[in-house]
Amino acid sequence: MKISFIATNEYAPWGASEELWSQTAMRMAKQGLTVSANVKGWKNEAKQISCLENSGCIVVRRNKNRIQKLISKFFPHRNFSFLDQHCPELVIISQAHNHDGLPWIEACIARNIPFVTIAHNASAESLWPCDDAAIRLAKAYPQAEQCFFISHANLTLTEKQLAVELKNAKVIANPLNVSYDIKIPWPAENKTLKLACVGRLEPWQKGQDLLFEILRLEKWRSRPIELSLFGTGINQQSLYELKQLWDLGNVTFSGFVDNVKSIWEDHHALILSSRFEAGPIVLVEAMLCARPCIATNVGLVPELIQDGVNGFVAIAPTVEYLDDAMERAWQKRDLWEQIGRSAAIDIRKVIPRDPIEVFVNDLKSLLK
Repeated sequence: MKISFIATNEYAPWGASEELWSQTAMRMAKQGLTVSANVKGWKNEAKQISCLENSGCIVVRRNKNRIQKLISKFFPHRNFSFLDQHCPELVIISQAHNHDGLPWIEACIARNIPFVTIAHNASAESLWPCDDAAIRLAKAYPQAEQCFFISHANLTLTEKQLAVELKNAKVIANPLNVSYDIKIPWPAENKTLKLACVGRLEPWQKGQDLLFEILRLEKWRSRPIELSLFGTGINQQSLYELKQLWDLGNVTFSGFVDNVKSIWEDHHALILSSRFEAGPIVLVEAMLCARPCIATNVGLVPELIQDGVNGFVAIAPTVEYLDDAMERAWQKRDLWEQIGRSAAIDIRKVIPRDPIEVFVNDLKSLLK
């Protein structure tokens, strides 16, 4: 059987939205299927691409150089020659959002190739499809064998944006970067509570600026609390300058960390200040590690966190509401370890042990 994966991401060499399709592709290749993948070519390629090739996947890089970009611009039909060359029996179109795979979807429909879509994100603020795209997507999505979403919230938002009911939709889970059975002792007792904000340093989505505004308030300056920012991104320097401008001595830039376990060995809680999300892997990881989470009400958050029981939810990504959630968490700080244990129990009720196996089986059931 021939399976092709299309990664529509044109934003960065790698991102969280790449993990589901890439790990699925490697799993299926190791099971003996013929697997190909089409990805954007980058000068500084992500190490995961070589992992794909080493597992037996055929990787084709699009628009890798100036000549390819010119051909793509003036002869757009050639963008989809990949489909004609590899003749897949099923195409998996992995989208960073809920609409950026439209050209590939339409190319599959034109060739009568069965396809599924994965939508990793949706936003009511900045990523609302224009009418032309919405009309085309409303026609195209129902023709998929299956439309996969990372959260019910993003499925519901997509249906609203496209004004269509997606009867072929299904919600799936992202892969895990920590052991499902992980157990980490509660950090050694000290007088300072340490919050970890894990994600790209890009405030337009991740909202680190909201945290900075809150932490410059006098009540938070006077409390023994520290914020560690884990990650890198296009706004790293400007966030550092903002830290300096507002004299936020309790904020630390900790860089990108491969070992997720090491974060939770000495941090007490996750703070997720995102303006929009799909199914943040960092949230699931923190809960698996028995750490309470303070998060904005976006994407998968309200499906996983019961406010005041296994975490704390800010009803909207604003300074006012996030400060309120942080304050409620602060007042219950003596219960954080207990709340974290509840989170660890609850997350295992909804997230499967091996999300990749579940997704592989879903895809295999669609092969004809």
